Amino acid sequence: MVINREYTTRVNELDPSEQHACLVRGEVYIEVPKGSKDEAQIQLDLDNALLQAAICNFYVGLQCRDDVYCDKQIVRKDYCTGQPEAQPLIDKLQEAFPDRENWNRHVYNVVGEYTAYREPYKNNGISFYNFGEKPSEALLLEFGTSYMMTNLLDWYGLKFDLETEEIILKVVFSEYDGDIPELPYNPKNFFAHTHYKDGTMDDWVDYYAYATPKLIRNFCEDKGLSYPLPADIHTDCDVVWCWGFVFNRKTLEYGPVKAYARYNLPDEA
Repeated sequence: MVINREYTTRVNELDPSEQHACLVRGEVYIEVPKGSKDEAQIQLDLDNALLQAAICNFYVGLQCRDDVYCDKQIVRKDYCTGQPEAQPLIDKLQEAFPDRENWNRHVYNVVGEYTAYREPYKNNGISFYNFGEKPSEALLLEFGTSYMMTNLLDWYGLKFDLETEEIILKVVFSEYDGDIPELPYNPKNFFAHTHYKDGTMDDWVDYYAYATPKLIRNFCEDKGLSYPLPADIHTDCDVVWCWGFVFNRKTLEYGPVKAYARYNLPDEA
């Protein structure tokens, strides 16, 4: 499957041999040198540039929506809380879990409604991601766990089951000290554990990878995994910026692969 993005070419008027492929995705503009590269390499360079732009804007930049795909189906739509689509979800959370969190602490928190598409989710629920702070010691103790704070990233997730009203905590961290299966490597990639209020931890470990679609597509083919995206999404969205893997920490079995297709949105705040 070949992904071809339509781009324009900028030519240096003083040196016509110097050309750059230019691409606009939402509010993001990128260009990459063409040189003597073939079209496949130019397309790969464009994907890499889009990926790096998305990583740089992860904390500071853009209002966005992420369409989360698994096995070529949308399983969740994540919205920055500064977007109008986020407010009905926040209202649901406030009604079922009043004042559990400061849902509107800032407009770059993320909220999304999910289906029970994989373990450990058993019912429909809402994800809430709190950015800009690590989970507090009190929150970790509430779920019967502790971490070296230096290993934690400065955000965390809470999953709210709308049927049972169970809450689970997703802690994200940079270094994993157990055995892992083969996974796509990037120094910025990270892991997450899922914790329950009874003090137990789920056997499935999340691994989030920054990579181009080509790398993930090849990895899935090599490992017999279902590639998560339909073909047209790669060029419809602004960037496929993150990929979610999951593995069983006891058996090292792979679970389903997710893809986060990002759409940059106007700032509604």
